[in-house]
Formats: sequence, C-alpha cells, structure tokens
Amino acid sequence: MAALRHLSYLKFSLLFFLSIMLCSCGTGIRMRALLGGKLQVTADVSEKANENNPIAVDLILVYNEKLLEELIKMPSKEWFKQKSQIRRDYSEEEGLEFRSWEWVPGQQIPIQVLPLKPAAKAVLIFADYLTPGPHRSRTDPFSDIVIHLGEKDFYVETVKY
Repeated sequence: MAALRHLSYLKFSLLFFLSIMLCSCGTGIRMRALLGGKLQVTADVSEKANENNPIAVDLILVYNEKLLEELIKMPSKEWFKQKSQIRRDYSEEEGLEFRSWEWVPGQQIPIQVLPLKPAAKAVLIFADYLTPGPHRSRTDPFSDIVIHLGEKDFYVETVKY
C-alpha cells in the first residue's frame, strides 16, 4: 500500500514539475506549436498609410507546404487577384485559413485573436498598397505579431514572451 502511495506521489510530482516547465518563459510558443491555440495580431496604421487611402490586409495561416512555396513567391497584387481561386483550390482542411480586413489611415485597431491549428507552417501577410512592391511578409505562426502599416509599405514584428 505504501508503494502505491509513493508511486502516486511520484506521478503527481512529475506532472506538477512538467506543468511548471510548460508554463515557464518561452514555452508558450512551443505549446502552441504542439497543441495549437490562439494567435494575437496587433495592427498599427499610420496617419499616412497607403498614401492616405484605405488598405486591404489579408493574413493567411498556411498549413500546406506546397501551397506555402507558391504563396511566398507571390506579390500582394497577385494574391488579391487570385485569392478567390486559391481559396477554392485549398479549403481550410487542405491548407489555409485567412482573415481579411480593410483599414483606413490612423484607424485604431482592436487586438485580433485568431484560432491556430498546431500544423501551421507559416503566417503570410499581404497588404494591398498603391505603391509598387511585393507588400508581403512571412512570420512564425507560433509568435504573436504586430503589423505596422506605413505610407508606402509595411513591416511585421514578432512578439516573444
């Protein structure tokens, strides 16, 4: 009986230790990679973003490696022209999910929280700027992000905890 009690305490101690390790700094990202979770997206839109015009922004969660190879070569203008067809070709179960927004210069954007499956390969962001350029960014799907929309282009920061 004492041996069983000792084994129960040992199991409890091991589970407790693992829980502490998983909750420690930096493991939240690893947990999202294993279990999925939520992706937090913050956007900062300049007063002069897109030369003072509304800007369409698409965030794509890519789960299919072949699709990722195609999309990372695509400039934003091409994405916005083809996204309806791509969505028909690759359903959510087969490779991608995306969110679309249109923001105006200077707009205050609430934090966006998106569901994230554990098999994500990348996050791609396309912004439909009037100026020439690829206007595309790739980020780690398991880090929260901040999108900075400027006058002629944008950049993305990842948030590490």
